[in-house]
Amino acid sequence: MEAPKQMDIDMGSESKLEAAFGPHEALLVKQTMRGCLQERLGCDAKSEYKVAPFSADQMDGYRVSDMAMSVPDVLYATEESSCCCRVCNPAGRNFQLQISEGGGPGGEKVLYYDKPLTCPAFIVVQSENGGSMDCPCCCCLPNLTPMSPQGQALNSQSLYHCDAHCFVPKFTYHENGQQVYMVKPETCCGGCCVACDCCSGKGLVYIPFYFHGEKDEVIGGQYNDPNTPQIRKVWAGLMKECCSTADTFAVVFPQGSSAERKAGLLGLTFLIDFVYFEGHQSKSQT
Repeated sequence: MEAPKQMDIDMGSESKLEAAFGPHEALLVKQTMRGCLQERLGCDAKSEYKVAPFSADQMDGYRVSDMAMSVPDVLYATEESSCCCRVCNPAGRNFQLQISEGGGPGGEKVLYYDKPLTCPAFIVVQSENGGSMDCPCCCCLPNLTPMSPQGQALNSQSLYHCDAHCFVPKFTYHENGQQVYMVKPETCCGGCCVACDCCSGKGLVYIPFYFHGEKDEVIGGQYNDPNTPQIRKVWAGLMKECCSTADTFAVVFPQGSSAERKAGLLGLTFLIDFVYFEGHQSKSQT
């Protein structure tokens, strides 16, 4: 599939994006345990991530090699949001995610991602017997836009997508107002359910989100191949998995992606984490 071409951005931002994203065909996105005690007390903390180069060959199911986890970080991301929004509307809050060079604070700014105040993808409805159920909210849905450090939109946007199969998480990635990818897991039962494999843990322990074209074809490969372009939540280590809600993602970019597109797809990864994984974790704690 030939995707729409991107519009030009200013030369300074373009060179920063090329240096930060151009050399990498895959990235490992590691959320830190910052604020884990605060989250245990019932309040969402500001998210913090570290991003390192990665190779799809280092991924096996829901695990990545120890060598991959030890690669030095090249990007650092930290959330800017108000405490009021994180307390009152954690699953739909507005925020900016600042991206800078290096593995910690203080690096030169590369870009930031802007998410406006929206409804959450799901709301919790309490039942009479004391239980609860997820009810899809298909209006004013979460979206995220990459911006240059000067505040110029980078002509791409990631959005949560709601359709008739509303219990299968789906996201769309757009450039210049045109949809480029539908990003979703492999499905079964006519698209109604996420496909599961009890032997490998797919759909249960981990859910790979694959890039699909306009005819619903898988971009760049096939399901269950680690080299197929995808966004996959992977095992983050025993301490992080047991003691926090911090997640780690392997992102394999579609072949031939420009630096601007890779930046947009990194933003899509953050949106998937925020909407699907953090959103479900927040509801399970309430």
